[in-house]
Amino acid sequence: MKSGSRTRVNGVGGTESFSRFLGGYSYDPADFHTLTNVVATDHGTVFLEQGSIQFTKKDLGTILAHTPDGCNWTLAVRGDTAELDPATQTCHLASGDISFHYWAIVTDDGEHMNAFRAGTTTLTGQQPTNTYLYIGALTRSSQAEEE
Repeated sequence: MKSGSRTRVNGVGGTESFSRFLGGYSYDPADFHTLTNVVATDHGTVFLEQGSIQFTKKDLGTILAHTPDGCNWTLAVRGDTAELDPATQTCHLASGDISFHYWAIVTDDGEHMNAFRAGTTTLTGQQPTNTYLYIGALTRSSQAEEE
Protein backbone atom coordinates (compact mmCIF):
# COMPACT_ATOMS: atom_id res chain seq x y z
CA MET A 1 0.00 0.00 0.00
CA LYS A 2 1.32 3.42 -0.84
CA SER A 3 0.66 4.97 2.55
CA GLY A 4 0.71 1.78 4.60
CA SER A 5 -2.68 2.63 6.02
CA ARG A 6 -6.13 1.22 5.72
CA THR A 7 -9.53 2.66 6.36
CA ARG A 8 -12.42 1.13 8.12
CA VAL A 9 -15.85 2.61 8.34
CA ASN A 10 -18.93 1.58 10.23
CA GLY A 11 -21.60 0.02 8.09
CA VAL A 12 -21.48 -0.91 4.43
CA GLY A 13 -18.97 0.79 2.14
CA GLY A 14 -20.07 2.71 -0.93
CA THR A 15 -20.35 1.29 -4.44
CA GLU A 16 -16.87 2.49 -5.40
CA SER A 17 -15.15 0.79 -2.46
CA PHE A 18 -17.18 -2.36 -3.01
CA SER A 19 -16.61 -2.69 -6.76
CA ARG A 20 -12.81 -2.45 -6.51
CA PHE A 21 -12.79 -5.93 -4.92
CA LEU A 22 -14.78 -7.64 -7.69
CA GLY A 23 -13.01 -9.66 -10.39
CA GLY A 24 -10.04 -11.97 -10.54
CA TYR A 25 -6.81 -11.52 -8.60
CA SER A 26 -3.68 -13.68 -8.81
CA TYR A 27 -1.07 -14.12 -6.11
CA ASP A 28 2.18 -12.36 -6.98
CA PRO A 29 5.29 -14.57 -7.19
CA ALA A 30 6.32 -15.75 -3.73
CA ASP A 31 9.51 -14.31 -2.23
CA PHE A 32 11.27 -16.10 0.61
CA HIS A 33 13.43 -13.02 1.36
CA THR A 34 10.43 -10.80 2.11
CA LEU A 35 8.11 -13.71 3.05
CA THR A 36 5.56 -12.38 0.57
CA ASN A 37 3.03 -15.11 -0.28
CA VAL A 38 4.77 -17.61 1.97
CA VAL A 39 2.44 -19.55 4.29
CA ALA A 40 3.97 -20.64 7.62
CA THR A 41 2.60 -23.48 9.74
CA ASP A 42 2.77 -24.30 13.43
CA HIS A 43 4.67 -27.48 12.44
CA GLY A 44 7.68 -25.46 11.24
CA THR A 45 6.98 -25.88 7.54
CA VAL A 46 6.27 -23.31 4.84
CA PHE A 47 4.64 -23.42 1.43
CA LEU A 48 4.01 -20.93 -1.34
CA GLU A 49 0.61 -19.32 -1.81
CA GLN A 50 -0.25 -19.32 -5.50
CA GLY A 51 -3.14 -19.32 -7.90
CA SER A 52 -6.05 -16.98 -8.43
CA ILE A 53 -9.04 -15.85 -6.42
CA GLN A 54 -12.28 -14.78 -8.07
CA PHE A 55 -14.29 -12.25 -6.09
CA THR A 56 -18.01 -11.96 -6.86
CA LYS A 57 -20.88 -10.00 -5.37
CA LYS A 58 -23.06 -11.78 -2.84
CA ASP A 59 -25.13 -8.77 -1.82
CA LEU A 60 -24.51 -5.10 -1.10
CA GLY A 61 -21.47 -4.96 1.13
CA THR A 62 -20.68 -8.70 0.94
CA ILE A 63 -18.42 -10.54 -1.49
CA LEU A 64 -17.62 -14.21 -2.10
CA ALA A 65 -14.01 -15.28 -2.56
CA HIS A 66 -13.69 -18.39 -4.75
CA THR A 67 -10.26 -19.92 -4.01
CA PRO A 68 -8.31 -22.40 -6.19
CA ASP A 69 -9.13 -25.32 -3.87
CA GLY A 70 -12.82 -24.98 -4.72
CA CYS A 71 -13.82 -23.25 -1.48
CA ASN A 72 -16.04 -20.18 -1.18
CA TRP A 73 -15.53 -17.62 1.58
CA THR A 74 -17.80 -14.73 2.60
CA LEU A 75 -16.23 -11.35 3.34
CA ALA A 76 -17.81 -8.06 4.39
CA VAL A 77 -16.51 -4.91 2.67
CA ARG A 78 -16.06 -1.73 4.69
CA GLY A 79 -14.03 1.09 3.18
CA ASP A 80 -10.90 -0.33 1.53
CA THR A 81 -10.99 -3.48 3.68
CA ALA A 82 -12.79 -6.81 3.30
CA GLU A 83 -12.85 -9.15 6.30
CA LEU A 84 -14.06 -12.70 6.76
CA ASP A 85 -17.68 -12.55 7.93
CA PRO A 86 -18.66 -14.59 9.91
CA ALA A 87 -15.28 -14.69 11.61
CA THR A 88 -14.71 -18.46 11.29
CA GLN A 89 -15.70 -20.41 8.18
CA THR A 90 -14.97 -24.00 7.15
CA CYS A 91 -14.76 -25.61 3.73
CA HIS A 92 -15.21 -29.38 3.57
CA LEU A 93 -13.15 -31.17 0.91
CA ALA A 94 -12.67 -34.86 0.15
CA SER A 95 -9.15 -34.65 1.63
CA GLY A 96 -10.24 -32.90 4.85
CA ASP A 97 -11.34 -29.51 6.14
CA ILE A 98 -9.95 -26.01 5.72
CA SER A 99 -11.02 -23.38 8.23
CA PHE A 100 -10.23 -19.68 8.07
CA HIS A 101 -10.36 -17.88 11.42
CA TYR A 102 -9.28 -14.49 10.12
CA TRP A 103 -8.80 -13.05 6.64
CA ALA A 104 -8.41 -9.37 5.92
CA ILE A 105 -7.85 -7.98 2.43
CA VAL A 106 -7.03 -4.35 1.67
CA THR A 107 -7.02 -2.55 -1.68
CA ASP A 108 -6.77 1.17 -2.21
CA ASP A 109 -6.60 1.11 -6.01
CA GLY A 110 -8.56 -1.97 -7.11
CA GLU A 111 -5.48 -3.32 -8.91
CA HIS A 112 -3.39 -4.62 -6.00
CA MET A 113 -4.41 -6.31 -2.76
CA ASN A 114 -2.60 -6.98 0.47
CA ALA A 115 -3.85 -9.78 2.72
CA PHE A 116 -3.37 -11.43 6.09
CA ARG A 117 -4.94 -14.81 6.83
CA ALA A 118 -4.97 -17.32 9.68
CA GLY A 119 -6.54 -20.73 9.46
CA THR A 120 -6.42 -24.44 10.17
CA THR A 121 -6.11 -27.35 7.76
CA THR A 122 -7.22 -30.78 8.96
CA LEU A 123 -6.43 -33.51 6.45
CA THR A 124 -8.21 -36.83 6.92
CA GLY A 125 -6.39 -38.93 9.51
CA GLN A 126 -3.88 -36.21 10.46
CA GLN A 127 -3.50 -33.67 13.24
CA PRO A 128 -4.73 -30.12 12.51
CA THR A 129 -2.16 -27.69 11.12
CA ASN A 130 -2.45 -23.97 11.81
CA THR A 131 -1.50 -21.83 8.82
CA TYR A 132 -0.56 -18.14 8.61
CA LEU A 133 -0.19 -15.91 5.57
CA TYR A 134 1.42 -12.79 7.04
CA ILE A 135 2.22 -10.91 3.82
CA GLY A 136 -0.16 -11.69 0.99
CA ALA A 137 0.11 -9.75 -2.27
CA LEU A 138 -2.26 -10.11 -5.22
CA THR A 139 -2.65 -8.30 -8.54
CA ARG A 140 -5.80 -7.97 -10.64
CA SER A 141 -5.91 -10.55 -13.41
CA SER A 142 -9.45 -9.95 -14.75
CA GLN A 143 -12.27 -7.46 -14.41
CA ALA A 144 -15.59 -8.30 -12.79
CA GLU A 145 -18.19 -9.78 -15.12
CA GLU A 146 -21.21 -7.57 -15.73
CA GLU A 147 -24.37 -8.68 -13.96
